[in-house]
Amino acid sequence: MKNQRLASELEQEISLFLEAKQSLMLAVVDENGSPIASYSPFVAYENSLYILVSALALHTAALRKAQKASVLIIDDESECDTVYARRRLQYDMAVSTVMRNDKRWAIIGDALVQRHGDIVVQLLQLGDFQMFKLTPQCGRFVKGFGRAYELAPNSLVSDQLDHIRG
Repeated sequence: MKNQRLASELEQEISLFLEAKQSLMLAVVDENGSPIASYSPFVAYENSLYILVSALALHTAALRKAQKASVLIIDDESECDTVYARRRLQYDMAVSTVMRNDKRWAIIGDALVQRHGDIVVQLLQLGDFQMFKLTPQCGRFVKGFGRAYELAPNSLVSDQLDHIRG
């Protein structure tokens, strides 16, 4: 992006947007190629998003097997002027499992508790709950009509943006 001031402002807006949102929408494909849409609370940590989900959920097996997902973080309908131009972040993600004996389990678990409350303490103790790291491969930030930006590859937040033109 040629206008560094605008790029810096967009980077700040994306950071604040991620901080303000507590859940993401998740799209995965199961082993039969059927799409699964779901959602999960998340926490951002070191350029990745982390989710804690039950093995009983349909999307969990698909996350483990496919190791990729699409994520959408979007403004609530009540927060926008028109439902056709909701502010949103969309990422294509590489997915990896965080094992319980991995040091990140405790670090991310603590971050999830701070962000989402004491319920997470209980969920972390349940044997069927699994943690996944979602690492961005590419992404897009849409502010509204004519205001869509490609993010730098492999970035949650970046000042390296390309304005998408029709």
